[in-house]
Amino acid sequence: MSDQTRDQLFYENQSKELREKYQKAKEGSSTSEHNPKRDKAQKVLMLIMVLYSIILVTFVLLLYWVRDFRYFCFNVLNDFNDQGHYIGAFYIGVIGLWFVLTGFNVVLYDILAGFLIHPFWFALFTVSLAKFLAKYIGFLIGRYAIRSFIYTAMNENIYFITCYLATERKPTKVMYLLQFLAIPTIFKTYACGLFRITHWEFIHPTFFGTVIWAGFWVYMGSNLDSLADVLQSGDTSNYVPIWLKGLMFIIVTLIIYYFIRLTNSIYTEIQNDASLADLSHILEKEDEEQEKLLICNEVNDETQIQDENEPIDA
Repeated sequence: MSDQTRDQLFYENQSKELREKYQKAKEGSSTSEHNPKRDKAQKVLMLIMVLYSIILVTFVLLLYWVRDFRYFCFNVLNDFNDQGHYIGAFYIGVIGLWFVLTGFNVVLYDILAGFLIHPFWFALFTVSLAKFLAKYIGFLIGRYAIRSFIYTAMNENIYFITCYLATERKPTKVMYLLQFLAIPTIFKTYACGLFRITHWEFIHPTFFGTVIWAGFWVYMGSNLDSLADVLQSGDTSNYVPIWLKGLMFIIVTLIIYYFIRLTNSIYTEIQNDASLADLSHILEKEDEEQEKLLICNEVNDETQIQDENEPIDA
């Protein structure tokens, strides 16, 4: 059996199961059953998430609150850049790939890369390529390495089920909308590998979003006369125009509204599917009863004819 066929069967079975659980959860019925394998997977996943969250929050706090740590990060990138134009760009790209792959996707990296790598188009190419490759690798890991484990742990979670069914119904639109949400990078990479989307449906929205955001921050970095203000304060929001902040707020609000409508329509669709399934089952039962009645009538007719044709004993 090919990988494509295996994936299709996996997602078909998963989709059917999750739709049933989603309907039960919406109706207030319990979908939880005693499952030692699932319980163990949930505990392991929870431990991983707690440890990862601690590391991520610590890194972000160090980056934005500790000036010496920001200077340390800049010096690391600058040391690589001093080794040569292309060699420096290569190492800076590798660091960017590692940042995204581990979920530490911070805009300060884009600004520093834009400041150190010249010209602008080469800096944009380096950052975009590194980040896109990291996101695609994360998608592949989610698809082929951790999919079964995560599904075992999360297939009772209403939020996981909702995200799965939303991406199943509108994969391309959901992937494009995700690019504008300020959510942890792992939800745009590893998590997408769990859902029923094709490689191409992941690639072109992700590439688009990566280039757009990298282009904005790299351009900011390439036009800085000095990094002193950025490294001193660590606040990159000062470089975002007010009109852009307002526009992003409106876009995010519309995206959230769209997701709410999408989930409601999914529930309605599932209810309709369930109603059609019940109606189909009823019609099948009626057809069976009708066939049984016809068979009984035929048998009775044959018996009556045989009785009429039998000779009467004198």
